Amino acid sequence: MVKLNEDTIEKFIRENKDKFGIYRPPDSHLEKFLFKLNYKVRHIISIVPYLIRVTIATIIIFLASILIWNNYIRKDRNEVTLRNKISLVIHKITL
Repeated sequence: MVKLNEDTIEKFIRENKDKFGIYRPPDSHLEKFLFKLNYKVRHIISIVPYLIRVTIATIIIFLASILIWNNYIRKDRNEVTLRNKISLVIHKITL
């Protein structure tokens, strides 16, 4: 097996330069290319609904975990919060 490096490839291209210019792709080449391109685009688009579902599920799980943590796991949930203290002070001042 012949090991190809950059110099041998360049030499081959220079020696066969005239052969590269005469080749024309078949007439069906453009149709095949566009079909393959369309298939790849459709393949990417067909993934989008699944990505949307995963995103929605992630958001729901995130919000549920925050609610569960805030209402059941948080240690200081029964203590008076800063918001409650401020509202009590404002309420006392207005009375």
